[in-house]
Amino acid sequence: MLTKLAEETWFYILEHDDETDDYILDVCCGTVAVYAIRFKLNDEERAEYFKDASSITTLANRVNCYPTDYFDRRID
Repeated sequence: MLTKLAEETWFYILEHDDETDDYILDVCCGTVAVYAIRFKLNDEERAEYFKDASSITTLANRVNCYPTDYFDRRID
């Protein structure tokens, strides 16, 4: 089951998968075409989130500005 932890409308959703203990960030990207990049947070990103929850907004901004850097981490 996924639990929503944080959301900014039309920007991102952070969820926790209770079964796998994964943290999943879904970021809305694009200008002409809108698409989402959904990926699991790595250990460093999780640690930063646990230390400072507002770091998710910074990460979402990075994904939005440099989406191709996250393409290989996408999940369904």
